[in-house]
Formats: sequence, C-alpha cells, structure tokens
Amino acid sequence: MEHNTFYTGDSLQLLQELDDNSIDLVITSPPYANLKTYIDYEGIPADDYVDWFIPYCQQIHRVIKPTGSFILNINDKVENGFRHPYVFDLISRLHKETGLKMYERLFWNKMKGLPNRYRFGDRVEYLFWFVKDKGFYKNIDEMRTEYSKKSIQRMKNPLKKRFARTEENQEENQYKEWSPNPKGALPTTLVNISSESKRIADNHVAVYPSELVEYFIKGSTKEGDVVLDPFMGTGTTALAAKKLGRNWIGFEMQQDYVDIATKRVGTLNI
Repeated sequence: MEHNTFYTGDSLQLLQELDDNSIDLVITSPPYANLKTYIDYEGIPADDYVDWFIPYCQQIHRVIKPTGSFILNINDKVENGFRHPYVFDLISRLHKETGLKMYERLFWNKMKGLPNRYRFGDRVEYLFWFVKDKGFYKNIDEMRTEYSKKSIQRMKNPLKKRFARTEENQEENQYKEWSPNPKGALPTTLVNISSESKRIADNHVAVYPSELVEYFIKGSTKEGDVVLDPFMGTGTTALAAKKLGRNWIGFEMQQDYVDIATKRVGTLNI
C-alpha cells in the first residue's frame, strides 16, 4: 500500500493487504460498544465486542515491526446501571490470543465531561500501549510534561544535594547532584489533554484531539516512520503524522469521512 493515502473499505480486509512487520505505529480509537452512532453504523453490542475486535488485533500484531507499538484508545460503557467489563475481557484475551504484550496502561483525562447526578463524573478513557517484545522504540523525553507549580516553586531555591545509595553498592551511601530536566518532568500514567470541544463533522461524535495523537507519535516513532490508523474517521491521526514528519496510512469505511479527512490533510501546510 502507498503511504500518505486514505483507503475506503473494511479495515479488517485492508489490514490483510499490508506486509508483515511494515508499520511502526498503529494508533486508533475504534468504535465503542454500541455507544456511538457513525452515520449509519450503530456499533457492536458489548457482549459481542471482544469477538469482533480480536481479529483486528491479530492483524495488527502481524503488521507492526518488532520495534513498533500499538496504542489503543477505548472506553467501557454502562448497561442496566452497571459498567460492562468488555474492555477488561478484551485485554485479557488480547494477551492470550495475539502475541501482543502490554507495555503500559494509561488513563486519558479529558479534563471535562457531562455531569451525571446518579454516577461519578466520567472524564477518563483508557489508553493501552502494546508491543511485540522488549526491543520496541520509545522516546520518553518526547513525552515529558510541564513541572507542577510546587516543583517550579522549589526550583526557585538553590538545589541541594540529595541522599542516595549507589547502584553498585546498596550498603554504601553517598550524595549526588540533581537538577530539573529542561524538557520537563517525566510522564505519568495520567495523560492530561483536553478533549475536542467541537465536532469536525456534524455527525461524527468521537473525534479525539490531535494533541493526544501527537503525544504518542512523538514518543513511539521517529521522523519518516509509518503510522497506521485502521479507524481513521475524519483524519486526525493523518494530520498529526503529517505535522510531525511521519508517513501515514488511513482506513475508513465511511466515504463521507474519507472526503472530510482528505480535505483536512490537504489544507495542512507545513
């Protein structure tokens, strides 16, 4: 398949056309279990979701490189007053049936959400980072965040030496210098990025922000690498990849969304 191209069709079939070990990063937010409506698509019932999605994960395992990653943004849902556990079932079966390994599980704090007088305010979605093995590429420095206000306040005072044991000898104590990293603080498992405040398309109800995609592209790929989104929607992943100098491939079943995505990417000047 050609890079920097949208393909319209069933992404499971399109995944099968990709070569083994050809993709550096798969990042996507698939349709959630019958929670969203995408034009004429009502979604998969929660009880059937895992059986539906596992074949996609098997293909993703095949196409990513040994150095590659798979970033999955997903969320659960409430049915009959209780949270359905299909996300947890998915992660368990994914480990057992695909060969993918979970490097990290993170939580996307969307910073806002609709209030519900009967439940806790739900402002978090899951972000799972899967890889094939320990040799995957990551650049934590590119994922550093701003220091907290308390840390900044402490840095206004002279930095003192910190007491620490050496790696070579846990019984021996010595002092070492420490200083703030100019790129910021090390990232945590809570990713604080505001969700989109408006829809890209009138009837596209789940557009995740470009900043979120950029965050993982910078942390798991290098310039010139290939990024795939098998549920491209209105093209947010393609926009982020193009902005950061990566190649991209997008699969999308709805031609209306492909048209919108093509227009959005075409108007991005870098």
